[in-house]
Amino acid sequence: MEPKATQALTVVRTLKISFIVAGLMFLYLVFKLPSNGRTQPQPAFELVIAAIALTNVVLGFVLPGFIARAAGRDQPTARPSTPIQRWMSSYVLSLALFQSCNLFGVVLHFVGARVLVVESLFAAGLLAMLFWNPGAPPTGEGVSDAQVFPGP
Repeated sequence: MEPKATQALTVVRTLKISFIVAGLMFLYLVFKLPSNGRTQPQPAFELVIAAIALTNVVLGFVLPGFIARAAGRDQPTARPSTPIQRWMSSYVLSLALFQSCNLFGVVLHFVGARVLVVESLFAAGLLAMLFWNPGAPPTGEGVSDAQVFPGP
């Protein structure tokens, strides 16, 4: 594997671990802080929010494929992205969508939702992060370090 691809893979593996740790910290907060909801929300409200959160998990698996196919029909821009940049962007987007499921769980906890719904959202978000693998980064000619890791 090329050095640039190896660097990109190291960065995304570190991001994955960081997102998992952040998800576990959110779960810890949910266990330690009591719910502020004075009344339990309607079951329909819980289910709608849970459905949105689970849709984000599904999108985390599906959206990178759509982005990769759309990149094949790349539009001319002032600063075109490299394959490694697109790979990293789709990876971070997936992790963010998985983490949003955990954040929906935090919100539901603080509005007083049922524990089963909150724990299910955390389970879905954390398991998706643990088991999702984006594959190997693309390798190719003409990819410089400045394009993979742009500076300030």
